[in-house]
Amino acid sequence: MRIGVTGASGFIGSHLTAAVKGYGEVVSLPRGRSLPSILQLKKFVSGVDLFFHLGGVNRGTNEDILTGNVTGTLRLLEAIKKHGKTSAQIVFASSSQVYRLKNKEGKISESHALQPESIYGICKKSAEDLIRISGISHTILRMTNVYGPGCRPNYNSVVATLCQRAKKKLPLQINGKGRQGRDFNYIDDVVRAFVLAGFSEKRHTGKAYNVGTGKATSLIKIVNAIQRIEGNVPIEFNPGAEDQISYCCDASRFMRDFNWKPEISLSQGIERCLTYFGRVK
Repeated sequence: MRIGVTGASGFIGSHLTAAVKGYGEVVSLPRGRSLPSILQLKKFVSGVDLFFHLGGVNRGTNEDILTGNVTGTLRLLEAIKKHGKTSAQIVFASSSQVYRLKNKEGKISESHALQPESIYGICKKSAEDLIRISGISHTILRMTNVYGPGCRPNYNSVVATLCQRAKKKLPLQINGKGRQGRDFNYIDDVVRAFVLAGFSEKRHTGKAYNVGTGKATSLIKIVNAIQRIEGNVPIEFNPGAEDQISYCCDASRFMRDFNWKPEISLSQGIERCLTYFGRVK
């Protein structure tokens, strides 16, 4: 089996690439300064049975984000249809940001309307639509906030940022009183979800699935967990800057269809992150 991974050098992609090596030959699409053309993608897509499409852009100008996620996905799909196997399948890394998150109460299920409120969310929704109409067999995974070893501070996750600061003996900075909550998903659990979506018997249903814990954890709880492990790390509050949005995603459909559930608790995940950043200088 030939497996293609876009975004293989990224946080999730690097973990996933290591996990799928036992399933077949893995080929990755290196990140360049510009998007590859359909012709340039020919070598990458040729003979690939299963694509994990994680490549994209979540930082930069609006144009960068639009090009990296929408145009990049369109070119990949067109390359697969023109140069790839007709039986090729794709698992796409989408995001909970495709939903309307403001003033959301309770868990967000897949039945909620897709009303993204950011350029990134709009681009992920557009990429989903492109995959849906492409005719390529697929599964879409809408991830919540992923964290873990290898996560970039001040970029990928607030958990990584706080853990790195704790290890550097810097104050843990949070907005407001830290009551805003997110659905934090440990990297190993996310990778397992991708593997199941790619290789299990129920794969490639043409459905979109939430992948999350179903629990909203406040930032102050994360800070308290870090302090229990690291000791009395100082906290700096930024009054008046609190983001009032708290949300989590209902992943019961994915749990039911793929027999998946999160296995790493938040306290375990934070401890592993602290150990990682204790080694990284």
